[in-house]
Amino acid sequence: MKIIALVLVGLLCVSAETQTRSPGQLLVDHINSLILSIRNEQTEHDDIYTDQYTDIKKEVQDAVDALTRATEHKGRAQAAHASATADLISDITYQQILEDQVEFITTRRNDRAANFNKKVQNINTSLSLIDGAEQIVNEFANSSASFIQVTKHFNNMFLQATKAGNAGEYAPLLSVLVELSGDGNVSVDNINRIRQLLNELREKLSAALSQLTDNENTQIEVFQARKNRVQDVITLLVNVQGQLTAYIAQLQATITKEEDIINSATSKRIRNQNLLNYASDMCNAFNTEYSDSTGARRKEVELLTKLRTFVEQRVEEFNQYGGDPTDVFASYAKQGSAQAAEAQFLQLRANLRARK
Repeated sequence: MKIIALVLVGLLCVSAETQTRSPGQLLVDHINSLILSIRNEQTEHDDIYTDQYTDIKKEVQDAVDALTRATEHKGRAQAAHASATADLISDITYQQILEDQVEFITTRRNDRAANFNKKVQNINTSLSLIDGAEQIVNEFANSSASFIQVTKHFNNMFLQATKAGNAGEYAPLLSVLVELSGDGNVSVDNINRIRQLLNELREKLSAALSQLTDNENTQIEVFQARKNRVQDVITLLVNVQGQLTAYIAQLQATITKEEDIINSATSKRIRNQNLLNYASDMCNAFNTEYSDSTGARRKEVELLTKLRTFVEQRVEEFNQYGGDPTDVFASYAKQGSAQAAEAQFLQLRANLRARK
């Protein structure tokens, strides 16, 4: 009965529009229009649901992503900062070790140079005494100098040899002098023997001085080369120290920046979490509304589809309602009160218009 009333309402709504199509056809068109309108409304509702859900999730995910990125960046910066700081400490430690090494080898070189100078001085003193010994031996050979003078000078030579640590080299000469002091016989052979021994001493001391000087020069070259190498490494470490210091400062600035981002992102996350909670409540309500509306539209479409089928099957019958609407009430009067039928019809038409 309600389906017939709805059809009659549609017929009354479309009968005044045009007389070129039959009332039944116009009613089918109107039903199709209602079905299309409902489906369009559902499509719009689907889009709103999808967009709203996507926007809410995106806001939350953006805050989480920002916090995650900032935390990761800060972690990497802190790890790099710790590593660079450890490298800086090692660099400074190595510098100190190498500087201590330079100081050590420099001190040792100075000690060796002082020892060298002392040996050179002793050798030169010994050579000078040998020159004086030759002169006094010549005077002794000419009887212009006494044996006591010779003995005194040679005694100074032996003391100097003892001081220089090479007294053993003077043993043959000492033996000759002891022999002279024993028999008092100063022969030409003895004088020549003394001169020969003095020349041999001079040659040995000169050779020793030359060897000593060569060794010293070699040691100086070795020391300077080693010192230069160590100084080069120290210079490199100083440069690395400067680079590490600048890098650490840069990392510290990055850490501070990321901490600011983390604080901001944390606040944003808390704010967005509150929004998410609120949005979740809205989404739950929206989901309920969406489900209810979707179900209602589905039922409406099913009802209108059935109605359209019903009308299409009775097109000729509905074409008879193209005249006076009171004819409709006459047919209702057979089953009950015409006044009640009219009231029901008017209510159905009002509901249909409100739906549109």
